[in-house]
Amino acid sequence: MTDSQNTEKLRASIVIPTYNRPDDLRNCIESILKQTVRPYEIIVVDDGNLADVPLRKECEDAGIKCVYFKKQGERGSAASKNIGAGLAGGDIVLFLDDDVILYPDYIEEILRVYTENRYEDIGGVGGIVANTKPLSRNKKLRHTLEAVFLISGNKEGKVLPSGFTTNYGSTGTPYTQEAVVDFLPAGVSSFKKEIFARFSFDAGRFQNYSLGEDKEFSYQVSKTRTLVLNPKARLLHMESPIMKPDNFKMGLMYINFCYLFFTRHVKKGPLSAIFFWYAVIGLVLSNAVGFMFSGKQKTLDHLKGLLTGIRDIISGKGGFVR
Repeated sequence: MTDSQNTEKLRASIVIPTYNRPDDLRNCIESILKQTVRPYEIIVVDDGNLADVPLRKECEDAGIKCVYFKKQGERGSAASKNIGAGLAGGDIVLFLDDDVILYPDYIEEILRVYTENRYEDIGGVGGIVANTKPLSRNKKLRHTLEAVFLISGNKEGKVLPSGFTTNYGSTGTPYTQEAVVDFLPAGVSSFKKEIFARFSFDAGRFQNYSLGEDKEFSYQVSKTRTLVLNPKARLLHMESPIMKPDNFKMGLMYINFCYLFFTRHVKKGPLSAIFFWYAVIGLVLSNAVGFMFSGKQKTLDHLKGLLTGIRDIISGKGGFVR
């Protein structure tokens, strides 16, 4: 039996949270229609005002079930993912951002890892963003500085003693072979349906445009199940500018998420707190040096957001990612 036939035994449910990006969503669904292994269903959870799922007829003609859910209450992608996972009828739930375009074998490569049974008690599989920009000389130098301060490391997808993480695309040396990781990339992840009987995304803390809910969710899963990164499962992230927060808010949300993640999952005593604040000092220094070299307003705005978030943390108001 071929790998493709094995993967077709698993039913894949694709969940796409969306908010007022119909053209991006249409492009995403077009790429799903071109998959070597088609999903069982596409579930679109809408925070905006779509009329229906784009290309519904084409999907249904291809044997793909289409589910459209118009949200009325809690906004944000974390809540949308919980709803989508609850509606999913497949064995594997794949989460996609609405502004991605899949390589033709993306779903096949994700499902292949589940079917080969080479990992003990596998819970989730992630892919990679194939159009991540190479690190510039300045970013390489900055990464070196961040590694010294335990803001980042050399192995992507790993959690550091400071509570900070080595994010995908941050090292300049991405994975070229499958690897067991601590967390999966945002918008490029999948999980067994059974996972959602125990775990859910935190829709209370992660509201509106949220940052980090995928990381926290998948890290919790990794404590009991194996997570695998498959670099052969590739997609393009077109990074739609629609509804994206400004640089100040991105800085504010980032440091708040780091604090939330640290206090929930890494903090174990005075030494871990020292590591965290050591990393925070390094983060401010790294961003300040970045502004000195670039002089860009967006870098300064990001730094101001970080400082505002740090002030909130010290005053006891930090930890919400909104």
